[in-house]
Amino acid sequence: MIFKVDFEKAFDSVRSDYLHDILNKFGFGAKWRNWIQGCLNSTMGSILVNGSPTPEFKFHKGLKQGDPLSPFLFILVMESLHLSFNNILNAGLYKGIQIDDSLTLSHLFYADDAVFIGKWDKSNINVIVSVLNCFFLASGLKINLHKSKLMGINIPQEDVFMAANSIGCTTLTALFNYLGVKVGVSSSRSCSWEDVLSKITARLSKWKLKTLSIGGRLTLLKSVLTSMPLYQMSVYKVPMGVLNRMESMRRNFFNGVDNNDRKITMIGWKKILASKKKGGLGVSSFFAINRALLFKWVWRFKSNDSSLWYRCIKAIYGDGGALDTPGILARRSPWTDIIREFHSLSSKGINLHAFVKMKMGDGEQTLFWEDSLLSDPPLKNIFPQLYALESDKHACVAAKFRDTSMSASFRRVPRGGLEEEQFQLLVDKVAPVILSSFKDRWVWTLDSGGEFSVKSTRSYIDDYLFPIVGPPTRWVNAVPIKINIFAWRISLDRLPTRFNLSFRGIDVSSILCPICSSAGETSSHLLFSCNVARAVSKFF
Repeated sequence: MIFKVDFEKAFDSVRSDYLHDILNKFGFGAKWRNWIQGCLNSTMGSILVNGSPTPEFKFHKGLKQGDPLSPFLFILVMESLHLSFNNILNAGLYKGIQIDDSLTLSHLFYADDAVFIGKWDKSNINVIVSVLNCFFLASGLKINLHKSKLMGINIPQEDVFMAANSIGCTTLTALFNYLGVKVGVSSSRSCSWEDVLSKITARLSKWKLKTLSIGGRLTLLKSVLTSMPLYQMSVYKVPMGVLNRMESMRRNFFNGVDNNDRKITMIGWKKILASKKKGGLGVSSFFAINRALLFKWVWRFKSNDSSLWYRCIKAIYGDGGALDTPGILARRSPWTDIIREFHSLSSKGINLHAFVKMKMGDGEQTLFWEDSLLSDPPLKNIFPQLYALESDKHACVAAKFRDTSMSASFRRVPRGGLEEEQFQLLVDKVAPVILSSFKDRWVWTLDSGGEFSVKSTRSYIDDYLFPIVGPPTRWVNAVPIKINIFAWRISLDRLPTRFNLSFRGIDVSSILCPICSSAGETSSHLLFSCNVARAVSKFF
């Protein structure tokens, strides 16, 4: 059962006295609570009746729209609903979905979006309605039954309709939106991305393409067009066909091509996507952005962040070993597609897993013989005789360091000759190592801070895919962007001069400079060698 709840005029309905009690329960001081009450109760309003305002009156409920503090206060109000529903779960009045022995899914809250998940049971539905009614009486947040929806998984549709009618809400189909993302669609099909493509097309249709300079187009391309599909791209793997269509939209917009018009492009799109240190404009490809955003989930799983998402994925699809061998996952899922995608990238030379390294702290998670933290190569390769004597070949570093003799786990004590020599070298090698009190943790070596960042991953993929265009692009912030782009095109000799057009096979009457007719019209001649250009430059 999935019950998607919509609150009626959520921000405008929160009662001030309830918010005051919530702040008190969460431990906020009296002075802070009085400040909040002063901000909320000082608001006055009046009603226009036939153009004449009525006497002013105070507001006794509602949070100010647009106030940066209001979302945080509203989250505290919803946190009270979360705690109340947890009490219902602990009392055994509501049955959620049992994921494993330690994890049960019952509800998901994000701001004013609330989804209740549980077994299909009439008592479950009655409990949800009763809890929400009590919450309404206390806080003022009322359910909008016309927008709330009920869905049953593998339940006869007649039963779902009857339950929805008893509540007064509507039913929810298998494909629905939650937090702006389609739930239940196959992300590997191009048709599932038509809504995203339509949004980009609709935005392009509102811009006056012909009146924008190339600098304006580049700014809108990087700040708007690139960011529009980011939310969906951070959740699903985008098919290559869809990525190519989105790149085509950006390319046409940058080149000033409207609809089905055709236009000569002097610079390849890959050179524009390349980073500035490689001589490009640093736009970045949708492919690199999508894969970098997806690798964020791989990093979160690898680093074991103990979030609800991590616990669900681990319980349903397997543990961290799936990052190395995707075939051992329980069954096919979007998670397996993500893992297989990065293994396919590794086969092409883009090995992002190589930048996920373990940093040793207390040595509880690092293996003494196999990991390369104490030594590179691992100790088992340096001391093969001692490794053969080891009975616990998967012993962690902390366990070995607790053994001051370093030989308690050996099948027998090292004998003279090579074994004794290697044992003494091992003792000397690990003697300077001091374990810290911090736990072992994974670090991202592409970033100097050790924390994973989408930017570093995206840059790495782009740098691997795109060739060097030329010397690093110089960008002067003091001059307009269109001038920077013009100078960049000059440095690459990509102006539509007569010589370049003729070189591309376009029929021109003559390649001579139309101003001085003394040499071919090239970028160098047009700007620096032409007599007229040299005469003009004297005035600057």
